[in-house]
Amino acid sequence: MTFLRYAVVVHGPEAIDTGLVAQLISFLQRRGEVRTVMSGYTGVAAVVDAGLDDLIDISMRRVPSETLVKFNDWADVLILANSAKTPESAMRFGAIVHNRSLGRVTRPLMQVDRLAIILWSAERNEFADEVSNEMGRPVVDGVPLEPCEGEWRDLGGVITGENVWVNGVVVGRASRADVSIGKDSAGNIVARGIDLKPTGVARLGPYDPSTAHVRSGVVRRTSAVPRVIIGKGKGGVHLIDHAAERAIYHCRGASLVVTIGDDTSRTAGSVLARFGVPIVAIIDGDEDGITNDRTLIEGSVILRMRPGTDDLVGRDVRKELFDEGSWIDVEMSPDEMVEKIIPIAADRLVDRDRYVDLPRKAQKVRSSL
Repeated sequence: MTFLRYAVVVHGPEAIDTGLVAQLISFLQRRGEVRTVMSGYTGVAAVVDAGLDDLIDISMRRVPSETLVKFNDWADVLILANSAKTPESAMRFGAIVHNRSLGRVTRPLMQVDRLAIILWSAERNEFADEVSNEMGRPVVDGVPLEPCEGEWRDLGGVITGENVWVNGVVVGRASRADVSIGKDSAGNIVARGIDLKPTGVARLGPYDPSTAHVRSGVVRRTSAVPRVIIGKGKGGVHLIDHAAERAIYHCRGASLVVTIGDDTSRTAGSVLARFGVPIVAIIDGDEDGITNDRTLIEGSVILRMRPGTDDLVGRDVRKELFDEGSWIDVEMSPDEMVEKIIPIAADRLVDRDRYVDLPRKAQKVRSSL
């Protein structure tokens, strides 16, 4: 057997939580050298929970297509690992990634998904059959994307009632299964089959429908016992304003993170908890429900404001405590930060809730982070 180099690009937490990636890595390691990376921030917590942070690189944000291109010169075989909701969404996701890397990826490209092994740039061969036998999934050929008609982009795999995200921003909720997105003369999103959320539309701003990163549903459809990497936590205090992805990649070494917005606080807080980072969350109760993970590190505090005022309080906190920036080089406990925020919030503050412990089953491990 010839030992080869395999590059695995993982998309989404479900591929981790279901054991798909662990099984795939184990199989490939018996055949050669394996490099595995997580693309997208939604899978970071799953990697930590599974104890795979020594095998899967979660150090930075990665786009699947661009990551495949970067691995092309090193790897003999490129593998996209995913666990889609439906066969349709699996095929569509793979087609989008394949299309965006077309002409720049010359190595054989295979997608290992929940229900099938999808071949994108290689004929069926002995290796494909071995992967199929190991993973217990049939081999099928990839179906390329149909050319986009006009200025509208059809979205596949969307379930009625799900939240729809564009470039990390929840822009609305699907009112039917056939959903399309486009843009108006100013470049702002317009949609068919989505009840758009004005605040989300404003936060997204001008965008390109053809290259936008779109997903629907919740951040993590599956779950696992939380695992916490206890690090040094001496990186000052960060402010995250409706940008959870930034928190996950830039604030892991922080001593404290102040988050603004319900969904941002839930998403960022649950991932930062895996790195032992507490948060002070400024919310107003308008959560879209994009994450079911309620994990927060002990000491974290949630400050609930009157409806519609979390953004305003966040703006004032940024101005008065962060000098219009997003980071201050100080060490501060959550309680110390709360005492500074309370007079800024004034009568807009309704309630506060302090987290005194992690979920009982959470596992803690030490790290040199």
